[in-house]
Amino acid sequence: EESDYYLQFSKNKITFEGVSKSKLTNVFFDESNTQVFSIKSGDFTEVIVKSPNPSFCKKFKIEEKGRVISIKFSPDKSILALQRTQTAVEFLTFSDGNVSKEFTETFKGCTLLGYIWAGKTEVVFVSDSGIKLCKVDVNTGSVHTVKNLSLTINWFTYYSPVCLILLNVGVPHGNSMQLLQIKQNQILKLAKFDVDCDSGVNKLKKNAIAERDVALGVVYNQPRILLMNYQTVNTGVQTEVIVYTIIKLAAVKKTNVLRIHQSGRFALNLVDNLIIVHNQLMKSSLVFDITDAEFQGVVIYHLPVIEPKTIKPFDEEQPPSSSATQKFCELYSPNWIMFQPNIVMDVKAGCLWTLELILMGFYKYIEDKKELVKFLLLRSNSKFIIARTLSSLMDEGGGRLEELAEIFDQINIVYKNYLEQSMKSQIGLPPSMSKPDDDPVVEFRTVIDQSFIYTYVFCKLAERVYNEANKKQSRLLSWTLLEYIRSLADLQIPAQHFLYELLINCLVLTDSYYQLHQLLQYHGVADSKPLACLLLSLENVYPAAPQLALDMLERLGTAKEEISEILLSKGEVLSSLRYATSHAGPHDRIIPSKYLEIARQTGDDKLYRCLLKHFESKSHYRNGT
Repeated sequence: EESDYYLQFSKNKITFEGVSKSKLTNVFFDESNTQVFSIKSGDFTEVIVKSPNPSFCKKFKIEEKGRVISIKFSPDKSILALQRTQTAVEFLTFSDGNVSKEFTETFKGCTLLGYIWAGKTEVVFVSDSGIKLCKVDVNTGSVHTVKNLSLTINWFTYYSPVCLILLNVGVPHGNSMQLLQIKQNQILKLAKFDVDCDSGVNKLKKNAIAERDVALGVVYNQPRILLMNYQTVNTGVQTEVIVYTIIKLAAVKKTNVLRIHQSGRFALNLVDNLIIVHNQLMKSSLVFDITDAEFQGVVIYHLPVIEPKTIKPFDEEQPPSSSATQKFCELYSPNWIMFQPNIVMDVKAGCLWTLELILMGFYKYIEDKKELVKFLLLRSNSKFIIARTLSSLMDEGGGRLEELAEIFDQINIVYKNYLEQSMKSQIGLPPSMSKPDDDPVVEFRTVIDQSFIYTYVFCKLAERVYNEANKKQSRLLSWTLLEYIRSLADLQIPAQHFLYELLINCLVLTDSYYQLHQLLQYHGVADSKPLACLLLSLENVYPAAPQLALDMLERLGTAKEEISEILLSKGEVLSSLRYATSHAGPHDRIIPSKYLEIARQTGDDKLYRCLLKHFESKSHYRNGT
């Protein structure tokens, strides 16, 4: 079953020709453009480009000049940059699918580690002696230096959504890192820092930080650096993930440690603000949420949200039909490469997937429902799973009422924040002034409003209650509704009239008229015209309801005409006339014919003559009919 897993691969995978044993086919992935390049060597170099975006897919041939070690298109896909050696980068432009222009940028006295497209014509070259921002001029076939920064660089990693480059600098195999940002034709030096590595037995020995053990990404709108730290302990090697938070693009601070308590070969992904740690040896994945934490000094330590589990196995129809290819399409294959945030590529099988959450898996395995809702409120597309959680608690009976009350508070605190932010944005406050300081992740929380709870939780139970005429379930629904309304009131959120209508109907169904009277008499429900109309309809089963409805309309102060009409409909002609006369405004007209007609229908001649005489004496009869 799907609910037995927490993670799955997307249905829309990208297939490509994988790496071949003969090494005639090589594969590259460009994270910035989400493009897979399959490069086949021969008389000509054939390049096949695949992407989730069909317009980014291409196929072309270029001259065979040796093995390619890096290949990327510019952001607008107009220029192709290609690296074959550590001393040069080739630039190619195309016309009608063929190479129209070709020129080369060479490097002397340094080793080129790689390059990054920072704009349509801006490219950043990273070498062991520094970093250089250049402008590519296609017309002249030349590259001009815009900015140059001298540094001793061992390796680098780049995260394109926020244009951050993380460099490992200084002595080889060292722990010093330099963070840069490429912005508006500038190379901005943000922070230099040393990372902690191996806090185990031999603290004097510094472990080298490998590029494969570092990931850049954004979690809860904050840029983060994730570092796999292999700890040496008496029993062997255990691993933890150290999270460094980049604060306001100015400082880097060690903020979180994810405790894995496993050994193996690890890789990282980010899915829906969760950090996923894959263990290739154990063939399982761990899920961490850095909002759920225990403080230990200045750093927060985390355990997995839930027990480790494997990714959901491939669907039967997903792997290609040939048995040879199926052999390679295995979970946690040694041929897997992870890219941020949520991309998994099997370079040998020729498949690329995006990783997704299965929220039903968390619903099934997180037993503490308060913790489950707290977790789900921070996930996208979780509203219906939260509704299912509430419904399951209600189905278990009144014993879970206290738990439901606490969950309603969790939900409504988020709802209140949303209402406040909406109001502030309407009056034009800047975003920084509209976010509550005590909840840094408020913008990610799922908002569940009264209408959604009413439609997908309360009404579904009410439908069963009415169909089965189950008074016990109806009482439970009444109690739960009261708790939800109480939660709204505690947070000063006005409850909508449809909640009160459902509550009143439940009380009537269980003949709880005393409780209903108390609720109305002491203003336990908010006054509204729809609610007053509902009370009027209950006259046959609850004789006191019409008077309570009239009192409610009177308190509203905007229902003079309705009150007069209600009294008339009940045959209380004199009461209606007295009310209309005493509450008439300067522009209100009292129509005598309406009152006379109702009086005639009563068959009370004395009443009719009395009204006729009244209108004549007030001159209403002559002027108003």
